[in-house]
Amino acid sequence: MAASGLSVSDSPAEASPAAAAPVVSLVGITKAFGPTLANCDVSLAIARGDVVGLVGGNGAGKSTLMRALCGVARPDSGTIAFGGEALSFDAYDTGQAQARGIRIVHQELSLCANLSVAENFFLEAPEAARPRPGWRAAYRGRARAALDAVFPGNGIDVDREVGQLPIGERQMVEIARAVATPGVRLVILDEPTSSLGLERSRQLRGFIHARAAEGLAFIFISHKLFEIIDVANRVAVLRNGRLIWEGETGRTTVPDLVRLMGGEAAAHDGRPHRARAAPGDVLVRLSGDVTAALGRDVELRRGEIVGLAGLEGSGQKVLLHNVFAPGRADSAGVRRLAPAAFVSGDRQREGVFPLWTVLANIGLARIAGGAGLELLSQTAEQAAARPAAERLRLDADRLASNILDLSGGNQQKALVARALACDAPIILLDDPTRGVDVAAKRDFYAVTRDIAEADRLVLWHSTEDLEFLECDRVLVFANGRIVRDLGPGEISEQAIVDASFTPADAGAPAAAAARHHDGSRAWAGRLVGAAPFLSLALVLAVMVLANPRTASVFGLDLLLMPAVPLVLVALGQMFVIGGSEIDLGAGAFAGLANVISATLLFDTPAFGLVALAGTLVLYGVLGAVIQLRRIPAIVVTLGASFIWTGLAYTLQPTPGGASPDWLTALFAWSVPGVPSSLLIIGLIAILALTIDRSPLGVTLRAFGNNPAAMARGGWPAPTYAAIRYVLAGLFGMAAGLSLTAINTASDFNAGSTYTLLGVAAAVIGGCSLIGGRISAPGVVAGAVTLSLIGALLGMLGVSSDFNAAVQGILLLAILAMRTAVAHGRDEE
Repeated sequence: MAASGLSVSDSPAEASPAAAAPVVSLVGITKAFGPTLANCDVSLAIARGDVVGLVGGNGAGKSTLMRALCGVARPDSGTIAFGGEALSFDAYDTGQAQARGIRIVHQELSLCANLSVAENFFLEAPEAARPRPGWRAAYRGRARAALDAVFPGNGIDVDREVGQLPIGERQMVEIARAVATPGVRLVILDEPTSSLGLERSRQLRGFIHARAAEGLAFIFISHKLFEIIDVANRVAVLRNGRLIWEGETGRTTVPDLVRLMGGEAAAHDGRPHRARAAPGDVLVRLSGDVTAALGRDVELRRGEIVGLAGLEGSGQKVLLHNVFAPGRADSAGVRRLAPAAFVSGDRQREGVFPLWTVLANIGLARIAGGAGLELLSQTAEQAAARPAAERLRLDADRLASNILDLSGGNQQKALVARALACDAPIILLDDPTRGVDVAAKRDFYAVTRDIAEADRLVLWHSTEDLEFLECDRVLVFANGRIVRDLGPGEISEQAIVDASFTPADAGAPAAAAARHHDGSRAWAGRLVGAAPFLSLALVLAVMVLANPRTASVFGLDLLLMPAVPLVLVALGQMFVIGGSEIDLGAGAFAGLANVISATLLFDTPAFGLVALAGTLVLYGVLGAVIQLRRIPAIVVTLGASFIWTGLAYTLQPTPGGASPDWLTALFAWSVPGVPSSLLIIGLIAILALTIDRSPLGVTLRAFGNNPAAMARGGWPAPTYAAIRYVLAGLFGMAAGLSLTAINTASDFNAGSTYTLLGVAAAVIGGCSLIGGRISAPGVVAGAVTLSLIGALLGMLGVSSDFNAAVQGILLLAILAMRTAVAHGRDEE
């Protein structure tokens, strides 16, 4: 290479070793996946204060090497050493890596979207948490300080749910979380600026320089090679799984690195810019507020590549979504005249389908555009997908693989191939080259030109201004509006930057509309959250109107005491649903506890306690088995329900038994003027809410939202699965004991209806069946409401045969409200 005098044949041994003692050393790392050699005899040492730029094309082995360093993957051979102490990978895992100060910011973010920013900081460093009120305060302070240190002026609310943040802010949170971890010695940043604007990227690089001077080591992985040159003091280049060059940053240049990564062909792009034909008919027309700053409408035509530029969050992404779904509430002034295909840069949230193959992910858009009852052929799908995959140099032999088996860059290629495989005249690109290597970007640029030359319209949002030089036109956004329409001969990085800064009041109407929209959305969200309580209030109000004595202490006790067992079962079910599972044995377990407490606990208390403890242990084992053996929870818990039923009938073939005096007294206490049942339900609700708001509850909800991230973070999944089911078992056992105390006897069938009613109460109360989101007060309100419906119908003279129907109508009505609000959020 002319710039450095190095060649591809230069070996790692010729590079200068780090001057300081290594923080960590990888020696001879080799890892194969079947016939694919992901890493081959790779050695890399990281010293204190080092900033090592790790570069290579997609599939070069960077992620595999970092997974080995972080203890996520075990190499086939090689060793790792800390401070000269060599360790075998047989005894090295994620926990060991974290204990030795290694943290990684993954390209596919590892945050839990259902938790707040501060709670995500807790997951990274839980040692400071104590199960006491106000424990989040320390993490709020840590999150605020870390974000301000890395990204001054970020404005991120640390109490806001991460899922409500745009992807750029989520990336900022994950970076700040990693560098703020106590005892951190090495931070691995995998494509850390892929969703950051220029200013945030500059702030991050400045922070890295400052912390490296203090001794913190970094590995910086990026396809933006100019960032590597700017931030790193050393560069390591991987190619085909091998470390082909390592040396000081001053000894190389961007063209050198491009040549090393992809060979001589990748370093030269002798293509001329395409000869632009006359644009065709109009496919998208923009008017109204979005074009008010221009004073005219904007027409986008066939054959054009139109870039959407501007500062982060200026309206580019909103326009893309409005073009794709012009029926959105905020899409006034956007008119689309032909079908469109969308390629998202946010692969995790709105891109890949993680359980599907590469072929299924590519073929989705084409299938969606076909007839609803059309028969699908695997051969035909492969024939349709293969040309698009090959055009993007996506290995066609990997079409049968799961999409997550591909590297991040190749996953992005699959999303682009999805758009190419369908016949949509409009292609919408939302930062499609995020996390894609240099060679793949060149392929993508060529494909984009081919799309336009095939008489299709390309709308392209990018976070790299340099990419807009590939466009025919660039619409520059500021404050939610298009402020410049740059045509041929006008497009340059400087012109785009200059146009991105306009007076703040130019976007005032759009900002006011956004605030109004946010207020409406918040009001709708609060209404849905209040639905269980409004339903309960309505049912009680009707009952009081039908019979005023219902409002007396005796009347409320008479109505609410039978609700206690269902409240307990529903809360136990809530913790299971929080883990994205359903317990089909909850009612049967409550029935078994009912029988044990009225027989063994009454006759031989010590043996009864042992029996209850034993069943609780078995309940915890269920959770561990589900996790370790990857068996669906509904299968395991359904099988367990037969075991609980058999045990109960063995102990007590017919109803009977008696309640121990102490158990009866436990549910018979009262406070003058207050229904004891109301106090009991209130105490149960407070207990469940306390558990949910504790560090343990946050951890359980995190597993329900992002179990893969929790596993990568070193959290033991089987342990917390067992804890989840022990909690559910405790509430189910308490339900059985309450049945015994209330009825003064036992009948296994008394709990038979509680399983499905518990699920219904949890859903009514605001729990998400996909996991991660629960609400103890809402579940309690839902359970009490379902329990009272039978009594309400009796007061109104309606047959009890309609009980289930009314319960179902209530459930469907609340689900419809929740779905409508969620749909409104998804359209943003």
